[in-house]
Amino acid sequence: QWPILEAFAKQLKWPVNGRLENLSAEEFKDILTAAFNQETVRLAMGINGGVVMLGARTSKMKKAVFSQWLEFLHATAVDRGVDVHAS
Repeated sequence: QWPILEAFAKQLKWPVNGRLENLSAEEFKDILTAAFNQETVRLAMGINGGVVMLGARTSKMKKAVFSQWLEFLHATAVDRGVDVHAS
């Protein structure tokens, strides 16, 4: 997951408090896990709009859910034009 999240951090700016900003891989993880879990509430803009509550933990996911999470990351990267293979 971390190489994909690093690609998001390097290639995208994200609206935070009304301004486009560079975010860390950890911050993108918060945004993306919230979207994966269908949550909406906190400072960062969500993948599908709205506001996202930050803080879901992938370390608590079971293997099958983590596999779905990785598929979600890849699909979202494609949707957002993030090249996960770029160095």
